Amino acid sequence: MISNEWPDLPRFFPPRGDVSPRTGRPAMSDARRIAMWLGDWLLGGGRLAFLTDYDGTLTPIVPSPEEAELADEVRRDLEALARSPQIDVAVVSGRDLADVRARVGVNGLIYGGCHGLEIEGKGLRFLHADAQAQEETLAAIGRQLAERAQAVPGMQIEPKRFGVAVHYRHVAREEVGRVETELARAIQQVGSRFKIFHGSQVIEVQPQVGWNKGDGVRWIRDELQRASTAPLMALYMGDDWTDEHAFEALAGQGITVRIGDLVPATKATYWLPGVDDAQRLLAALATRAVATPRP
Repeated sequence: MISNEWPDLPRFFPPRGDVSPRTGRPAMSDARRIAMWLGDWLLGGGRLAFLTDYDGTLTPIVPSPEEAELADEVRRDLEALARSPQIDVAVVSGRDLADVRARVGVNGLIYGGCHGLEIEGKGLRFLHADAQAQEETLAAIGRQLAERAQAVPGMQIEPKRFGVAVHYRHVAREEVGRVETELARAIQQVGSRFKIFHGSQVIEVQPQVGWNKGDGVRWIRDELQRASTAPLMALYMGDDWTDEHAFEALAGQGITVRIGDLVPATKATYWLPGVDDAQRLLAALATRAVATPRP
């Protein structure tokens, strides 16, 4: 009889596993350990909700957002997971829902856009009403920023349905302060309140609502569990500050994996050094999903 509680999830920062007496190094990485555990979980009749961020997790961080293309082999692995009757796959991104769906391009997945403010797929549909009410105001701040960005070389504006991303990766270091100045002026011009978050060389402008990526991930997990008679294990992996909300939301209730730089305050239970490692974990799970006999 399989339990819905995941057994004994120790913390590894960085992954240590069992130490080899010959090399003194970890005998098993977090990626391999997770793949083995989940393989056993699926063999025991459990279900898996595989939830993941896009940029910096499935794809490397690139100079411009439009350059973040999914590798063919990663898409094939996602397709393999999606074909398993025991696995549900969700990609939850800060990008617009239509954008992330087009970039992944796999049918049968659940897609979450704008950090979970909009969710669609496999019969699920969620749209945050308060965010929808602020849609025109967010469009106005996007237009203001697009005009002001012309005065700051390298400043890029990524308008979204429920937010705006202000990228300054290509702005000279001594000019970064002007990006924040222009943002403050644009907000003052529009005259509304927004959530402002600083990420990796990006400033996110989001609607003032009580919802974040953690709420979106938990909503997906709960809806999938409600529709299933089998126990469900959730795994979420991500690389950015917004993913910390998801790690916190699933604390003690699933497997959470930080990709890339290991920040001291991360709430994830596991760590993988980079996108290549995240892709290898995905490939290992896809292989096991194909090999697992159908229940």
